[in-house]
Amino acid sequence: MINADILVIGGGPAGVVAAVNARKNNPSKKIVLARESKVAVIPCGIPYIFKRLSSAGKNIMPDSSLKLNKISLVVGRAVKISPSKKTVFFSDGRKVSYEKLILATGSEPALVPIKGAEGRGVWRIRKDFAYLKKLRRAVLNSKKVVIIGGGFIGVELAEELSNIKGLKVSIVERLGHCLITTFDKDIALLAEKRLKQAGVRIYTNTVVEEISRKNGAEHLKLSTGKSIRADLVILSVGARINAGLAKDAGIRVGDYNGIWVDEYMRTSVPDIFAVGDCAETRDFFTGKHVPVMLASTAAAEARIAGANLYQLRILRENKGTLGSFSTCINGTVFGVTGLTESRARREGIDIVVGSSKCLNHHPGSLPGTGVILVKLVFSRQSGTLMGAQVVGPISVSEMINTLALAIQQEMTVYDFDTLQISTHPLLTAAPTVYPLITAAQEALSRIR
Repeated sequence: MINADILVIGGGPAGVVAAVNARKNNPSKKIVLARESKVAVIPCGIPYIFKRLSSAGKNIMPDSSLKLNKISLVVGRAVKISPSKKTVFFSDGRKVSYEKLILATGSEPALVPIKGAEGRGVWRIRKDFAYLKKLRRAVLNSKKVVIIGGGFIGVELAEELSNIKGLKVSIVERLGHCLITTFDKDIALLAEKRLKQAGVRIYTNTVVEEISRKNGAEHLKLSTGKSIRADLVILSVGARINAGLAKDAGIRVGDYNGIWVDEYMRTSVPDIFAVGDCAETRDFFTGKHVPVMLASTAAAEARIAGANLYQLRILRENKGTLGSFSTCINGTVFGVTGLTESRARREGIDIVVGSSKCLNHHPGSLPGTGVILVKLVFSRQSGTLMGAQVVGPISVSEMINTLALAIQQEMTVYDFDTLQISTHPLLTAAPTVYPLITAAQEALSRIR
């Protein structure tokens, strides 16, 4: 029996951040982190192991933070939780007792009802180092790759693979546009344009009905009546929550099969917390449960859990997720936080929208100049910022985080109108057309 004061199950970003923050708030406690594999990968880095990184081994999550914070590591698969005995049982017969338990069991690739999807030429995006090494090798030996799913993982994969010389890449997406569940249509169209410029072929409003292997290749039968050929197929159609361990222990699960948690990340069972993909997520504005699975959201939840294990710290509570997300497609940054215009209107929220387009340098004749597009969503009644989308060169990548902070601090359109900023010809847009201000001013004109 291994005795722990705090036991964390799961070695992804949520588990590591929870353990480290538990240490910061409980310096004298014995903390144990358990994960299934000896080597942990960085989930967000998986799309980049094919070209930008020279090997899958360059995408390893180091254990240095665990060692630095004196967190013990147990490698093994947890198979049962006994809340009454405060003990977790592992498949190899080991047991770990706990005072406080944090579940960070994450998610796994979703199952898809496509005939032939279990064929040997069909791969998934698994957070498994050995599997990813094999996938990388298979991709580099291919000439044609088809990605099923145009969400952010599918898009990032396609963009990465488009950089491999001689490799033809296609995306098949069942919805009208790639990234349409994340961005408004006008922004999604810009993302698709950048993908196409990189040579990616996109099939939208299209479902793969069957995958069959003929003459050493995969043949995909599409709902449009077409058939396309591929050396390799990658499924990127979402994730399935790993909540089985919690369910079997009698812990409540919610609407999306995620573990129910309160604003302090406490589950329905005393002394057990849940964070990350396995925990149910609430929207910042509506309070509705939303299937958001982002490392940034997971890390925020993990910090809250780590701070509230033994006593509630009122300032450390989960007010819901903004779903802040950013990616880079063919050299262009796409970022979003809070409500998009389309989702706000679906929710029946009375909003005004302001947009701005300008250059990221001044004068625009400077080398490396590109276009910034900012779209801000405000409440018509209060003027409060409710959402933002940003498109532009790498230099705007942190702008979406600034806007996420503005939402959390309830900044209004009037605050943006009087915003004091720093500008520089080589670093930012001109002070005369700074996009956050001019977008807000356009929205303000619609309120007035």
